[in-house]
Amino acid sequence: MATEVVLAAANVRITHDKAQNLRRFLELIDEAAAERVDVLVLPEMGLQGYADFALAPGTAGRAKQKQYYFREAEPIPGPSTETIRRAAERHGMYVQMGMAETALHGNAIFNSVAMIAPAGVVGVYRKMHNQFEFPYFCPGEESPTFDTPHGRFGALICYDLCFPELIRTYALKGADVVLMSTAWPMKGHNRADDYHGWSMDLAAQANAFFNQMWLVVSNHCEKGVYSEGLDYYGGSQIVDPYGKVVAYLGQDEGLVVHGADLRRTTLTSRTEGFFGLNLLQDRRPEHYPALVEQSYRHPGQVQVERPLLDRTNGRDGRGARAGSRRVAPESRGRR
Repeated sequence: MATEVVLAAANVRITHDKAQNLRRFLELIDEAAAERVDVLVLPEMGLQGYADFALAPGTAGRAKQKQYYFREAEPIPGPSTETIRRAAERHGMYVQMGMAETALHGNAIFNSVAMIAPAGVVGVYRKMHNQFEFPYFCPGEESPTFDTPHGRFGALICYDLCFPELIRTYALKGADVVLMSTAWPMKGHNRADDYHGWSMDLAAQANAFFNQMWLVVSNHCEKGVYSEGLDYYGGSQIVDPYGKVVAYLGQDEGLVVHGADLRRTTLTSRTEGFFGLNLLQDRRPEHYPALVEQSYRHPGQVQVERPLLDRTNGRDGRGARAGSRRVAPESRGRR
């Protein structure tokens, strides 16, 4: 692994025009190369643009949007990842790009990121926590890590950040950095006091701190988009293993860049930073079985533990009078 790695994340205004988005990504890669960036993160669904979830079921608008994704989604590897690969090869860069990925002969679409190296696609992560994205995108089922000369990477997409179990999984798999592509919106239009946007900053810093690892976030920064005039939060950032934000950009379009010895910083954070404590070492997983307990998904056969009283005749379900003690037949007549 290289001693210093230069990380970057992009704040980007994304449209529902794949060719335009791809051109902008190529410009950003060139801008990142001028900053000697090794790893660049681009936003969620950055290639095709994110969905308008305000479109009601059964409407022509929703059908049109579904048709857009079925038409514009691409396989990974595919034409657009190859375009990005050629640019990555020119600059010796690794690029995480968010996109609509097609599978099952075009009948299944995933909200995915592709990790693209100079030699080709290193791997794919499909958004795991996306129940609200039905009926556009299928959920992902895996949490892969990607080994590169710059370290081991894990990937998140947007809402995944709200589930600390996933980023902890990457930490336990030895990831040095988690790269997050997002389309994180605000509920209102004032970035200074929008709780929904600020929650992304809070979750990013908390996840980095609790796992004492690097986190890189790339977001959209459009304003007044879709049927409800939505504003995206921006806030692309790089958070170090102490939970401190070392590079941040509000709603302007552009790059955040930070260079560091990633593993050395991580080691220092786990041996000196927080009272010298290593939060991975000090876990007590044997006491957290509820985290992976799934019986609530499988009700099975309901067992009645106590007999119900038949209030009409004062007998319980086995025929015994309420309050009486049932005597085994073989014990009757014995003293």
